[in-house]
Amino acid sequence: MDHGDHSISKATLDPAADAAAMLLRLGFAIFALVIPSAILLSRWVIVVLVPIGAVLIILSTILRGDPFQVVKSLVASLFTIPGMTGLFLAIWAILSLAWAPNPSVAALKLSKTIGVIMLGLLAVQALPRRMRASNLHLITIGVGLGAVLILTTVGLEALGSASLRFPSVTPGRATILLTCLSWAAAAWMLIKNRRIIAAGLIALVFCVALFGQTGEAVVPVGVGLLVFALAWAVPERAGRLLAGIVATLVIFAPMLAWLSKMVARGFSLGQDSAVTALGLWWDVAMTAPLRLMTGRGLDGASSAREAGTIPVNAPSTLISDIWVDLGLLGALGFGILAFHVFRAAGRFGLEVAPLALAGLASAFTFALIDRGATQTWWMNGMTVFAIVLLSVERGRYRTVRPRASMKSRATDNEPNVAAA
Repeated sequence: MDHGDHSISKATLDPAADAAAMLLRLGFAIFALVIPSAILLSRWVIVVLVPIGAVLIILSTILRGDPFQVVKSLVASLFTIPGMTGLFLAIWAILSLAWAPNPSVAALKLSKTIGVIMLGLLAVQALPRRMRASNLHLITIGVGLGAVLILTTVGLEALGSASLRFPSVTPGRATILLTCLSWAAAAWMLIKNRRIIAAGLIALVFCVALFGQTGEAVVPVGVGLLVFALAWAVPERAGRLLAGIVATLVIFAPMLAWLSKMVARGFSLGQDSAVTALGLWWDVAMTAPLRLMTGRGLDGASSAREAGTIPVNAPSTLISDIWVDLGLLGALGFGILAFHVFRAAGRFGLEVAPLALAGLASAFTFALIDRGATQTWWMNGMTVFAIVLLSVERGRYRTVRPRASMKSRATDNEPNVAAA
């Protein structure tokens, strides 16, 4: 019997449990319902709302049980391979401040990043093991509302009306976030056996990416659809395959840049081609081979671009910046984390795993090709995505038994289903 979460899964006369349920609902509503639309209003709104939502979720678990349970769970998670890898990355980033070109600016960015990650991890640990369906329906509404607002703006602009207009950068950011969140919302609809609504959500967000004011999400959406199709029948195997591909792309990125340089030279490609631009990264790396191992220090890539050391048309993405800032050790740590995230998502079961992998693939594709993934809003957006996705995964206990992709997993899951 689960004593930790029963207080919010059924009606109760306990005021503390009622308050905990309300705080959890408010916190989750910020992530699932408010942010997908509110991000259109201002570029900073997600930076403000994410900490508020995380704190409300953390307070809810404090009210319904041991106030130190969240911290205990977080400490326990550190004694895992992903936990130790994340801790190493944080320590290495702090050490890199010693040789960073602008330590004060880098330290400020690092403190913000670590703060968001810590709040996100605490909120994840504070999530109940069983999420109520009434809470999870909010993500479907939030994604649908955000997509409709963007498409309405596009339609009004096509008609020559400016009655609904958002700041120039926000529609692109909202579309990217909706691209990731739509897979989580569709997973919840599949759990509820509402496949038409699930397909409608994906189609709606695809239209936003295709006809929206920016094209930032077109490639991530396409990759997500491809991964979903490949992972539909064999999500666990697909998760292992994607984990290997993602880790390889991160860890061997300089070799890919070298190959791009050879290809561009062999085929005499122009300076404007993406292959030639990727090859420029190898030239930058070879100007200081030692820095390829240690990195230039946190925020080194941004400083180098401002100083003109890195060419303007050279890649500027999360992966390239990790290599420039933190070097081989940083890339190894990030690659290991990405490997474990994809592999774990592949084990979510046939109702959730294919869509979880599609959402993660969309997010990673954006990090691989767009500079926006190096900015503060992206880290906050990934916090939203992680909390919503894990909440959906914990909400299926009330509806259908998670079907396993292997017979052995089906056998292992039967006692837990019976207990639920």
